[in-house]
Amino acid sequence: MKGKTEFIHGVATRLGIGVYDEGWFQHRLSLFEAITVPSLMAQTCQDFTWLLIIDEKMPPMARQRLDEIIHKVPNAKIIAIEFKSKLRQAIATWAKEEAARRGVDYVMTSRLDDDDAMVVGAYERLHREAEEFFQTSKADKAVFSFNIGSMWDPQSRRGYTRYHDSHSLSLSLLEPAQTCRSVHFTQHKDIKCKTAPSGTYIRGIDGDELWWLYAAHALADSETGDATRLERIRTHRYGYEVDDQMLARFGLDPVAVGRLTELPKPQLAKPVMRLAIRALDIEKEIESLRRALPSASGWKARKMRKQLEALETSRVDAGSGIVASGVAQGSRNRS
Repeated sequence: MKGKTEFIHGVATRLGIGVYDEGWFQHRLSLFEAITVPSLMAQTCQDFTWLLIIDEKMPPMARQRLDEIIHKVPNAKIIAIEFKSKLRQAIATWAKEEAARRGVDYVMTSRLDDDDAMVVGAYERLHREAEEFFQTSKADKAVFSFNIGSMWDPQSRRGYTRYHDSHSLSLSLLEPAQTCRSVHFTQHKDIKCKTAPSGTYIRGIDGDELWWLYAAHALADSETGDATRLERIRTHRYGYEVDDQMLARFGLDPVAVGRLTELPKPQLAKPVMRLAIRALDIEKEIESLRRALPSASGWKARKMRKQLEALETSRVDAGSGIVASGVAQGSRNRS
């Protein structure tokens, strides 16, 4: 036993950090509202805080809509940050402060994207697995993964079953609060390999349950733009309809999901692949110049300010103009 077995749980969802395109938010927030929000609200275990990490400069209309969507979610907390590179720090800071406030020794952080869903009993099972870790392991850290789920296209409601032993969907890291790095300290596919050598307890949760729904769509961060993934889902030899009964297992309303078929297909003005890490190099340059600026003077300070202005413009440009103007109109359907 490792002393106290109480822990706090934060489910971290990035929502458009570094994105300043209203058309992108119109489409993504429709998926968020119809899929992710009801799935988390339907979890049989609600002993977690849903950390919604957003950009400080999130477009006003998108922020207003987000506030409207989550006002009914009592355990949601918005954390606004300036840079994508501050994501891990923001989650770890919340975890340390909340653990200290509640007087617990451990914190579990989980990943979940803004367009994904978990079966309604997922977090109840995750918490049981955490208790087993406390009772049976001498390790001071644990990684938990849900290994089986369904790749699906919400608009056609087709899916197929997939196995992945380190998927991002509610991949979780349980660790001492004082040294919390958060589940985002490394890429999801690498976390087991990087933590195993130190003796970390690693648990894959599988069986015959479909634990997650992973949505494929035109604005997904891993979308290549050639629609091959959507075509694979729609024509997979072992594919199936994601019917009303299956949706209910994830807490989803068939009517709300049905409205997603009415969404106009966003026409991309620029690629979306790896959007979540775009402009990281620019962020580093901005931070470096900000640190150096106070000690600069005269012409050098003026030059640095101009460089900063240009870099800030480039950073915003990288997250703007993603969806062709006007294409996403009408996507503000309510579920």
